Amino acid sequence: MHFSPDFAFKKRLSSMKKEKQSFAMLGISRKTRRLFDRSFKFIMTRASAPAVVHLINGIYKKNYPPDAVVEVRKPREYITENPESGALGETFTDMVVTLSCGDRKDTYLMEAQIKDDMEMCLRVFNYSVSVALENKVVSEDGTRLQIDMPAPAVIYWETSKTKDFLTIEIRFPGDKSVVYQVPAFKVLEHSVSELGHLALLLPFYLLKVRAELKKSEADSAKRRELAKRLAGYVSEIAEALHMSQENSYITEKDAAMLKERMAKMHSELYGGYKEFTEVDMTLEQMYNTSVLKKIDDAEARVAKVEARAEAKVAKAEKRLEKHFEERLAQVAKAMKTAGDTVSKIMRCTGLSRRKIMAL
Repeated sequence: MHFSPDFAFKKRLSSMKKEKQSFAMLGISRKTRRLFDRSFKFIMTRASAPAVVHLINGIYKKNYPPDAVVEVRKPREYITENPESGALGETFTDMVVTLSCGDRKDTYLMEAQIKDDMEMCLRVFNYSVSVALENKVVSEDGTRLQIDMPAPAVIYWETSKTKDFLTIEIRFPGDKSVVYQVPAFKVLEHSVSELGHLALLLPFYLLKVRAELKKSEADSAKRRELAKRLAGYVSEIAEALHMSQENSYITEKDAAMLKERMAKMHSELYGGYKEFTEVDMTLEQMYNTSVLKKIDDAEARVAKVEARAEAKVAKAEKRLEKHFEERLAQVAKAMKTAGDTVSKIMRCTGLSRRKIMAL
């Protein structure tokens, strides 16, 4: 069956509208969705190797040592073709992490999601194939290709109706089939203490009261109750981060970075509610007293000093250049007075004919 480009466009538009309506029903703005996506990528690409190792161990139930070699690749872009319209589009993977320990080398692909989505499993499968094809191996006789699929997982930020595994059954002719499963890790179904060794996920625990808040938006008393409950979670998170640091699950800089992310996320989620002001102040205080704040302040001071130094150098270079041009003009004028040709003066001084003639 052939679908016209116009039909494909309308179908895509309809899909986008349904997605927008779905997020609207959940009270999730595009800005908020992007905040979580960017925050997860930000955390993963800046976290220390031990922090990433403990995250992988917790989500995939592995036992890598903290000193395993970690490679966190930034999201990559792949060109895909729409099977209906033939139109080309862009696909971005989420986080791809490779851990090496001795002769062992494993690759993991983690996709973060805030809402239930049956299509998620298909996207993860497509991402995994794209990643696997980068390192395809051809047999010695050239008759077989081997691709090693990364171990997938979907991290759900809010409580999800999704089962523990997302499943695709891939059927082939002759009644043959392969089952592809993606484990689902649901952050808010765990307590803060249970996420202690998964410290990189703790900032997202701020979502714990978001859904209830949206349902009770007009009720100030309920908002105060939720703010008080969130303050309790923040206190638990602060203690969990401290214990994670004590147990060497994360570094001091990791803890500071996670506190900074929490402050930003809280401002986006609850900044518009006066009942949550105290929680906001607590998070700001947590960040302001952290090593990252001190590092940021020190880097800002260094940047100012460097900017002043660069300005002085630029000013000195400008004065030197002006002095050099004046000296060249004096030399050219002397040569011109001595009767040298314009061509010779140009070769010796590098000045233009117009400047020499104006002397």
